[in-house]
Amino acid sequence: MKRLTGNEEFTSHGTSTGISVSDFWRWAYSDLLNNTYRGVMAEFLVLSSFKNYASFNTQIRSDWLPFDITSPFGRRIEVKSAAYLQSWTTDARSQIRFDIAPKRAWDGKEYAAEVKRNCDLYVFCLYSALSYEASILDLDHWEFYLLSTSVLNDRSPNQKTISLSSLLRLEPIKTGYAGLGAAIESIKL
Repeated sequence: MKRLTGNEEFTSHGTSTGISVSDFWRWAYSDLLNNTYRGVMAEFLVLSSFKNYASFNTQIRSDWLPFDITSPFGRRIEVKSAAYLQSWTTDARSQIRFDIAPKRAWDGKEYAAEVKRNCDLYVFCLYSALSYEASILDLDHWEFYLLSTSVLNDRSPNQKTISLSSLLRLEPIKTGYAGLGAAIESIKL
C-alpha cells in the first residue's frame, strides 16, 4: 500500500471532485480524544519518536499485525493508550486501565494456536490532562511508561488488564516524548 500525502483527490468519471483525502481525515479523525483515534495517535507518537530513522517516513499502520510497531532496531512494540478525559463526557475522570491480555496472532490466513503476548515490550501512553482546555496535541500532557513483556509474563502471566497503580508497582521506565525513542531502544528485554 502506498503512503498517502493527504493531497490526493476523490474523482468521479475521471474528474476531480474537489474533495481531498485531507478533507476526509479532518472530518473523520478530528476528535483525537476519542478512544479509538487516541490509541492510533499514541501509536503514531511512538513511531514518530524514531523520526530520525527511515521507518518514520515509510511505515504505514497495519491493523492485523500481532503488535503495533517495529522499532528501527527490530523491537516489536505494543502500544496502549489511556486518558482521564473522554470525548463523550465532562462529568467524571476515567480510571486508568490498559489492556495486556495475551492474544492469538493472525498471519493473514488463520490465528495461531498459542495465546501469548506477541511483542517484546509495551509502551503505555497516558494523556494526563485533567482539563478539556488542554490540547491533546501538547506532548507535555503525555506520559510514557515502558515495560518489557518478560516482566508482564513473569509477574502477571494471565492478567488481562492492568491499572496505572499496578503498572507503577512493576517499575516501568517513565519518560516524556523527547526521550521516548532512546528509552525504547535502551530497555532491557
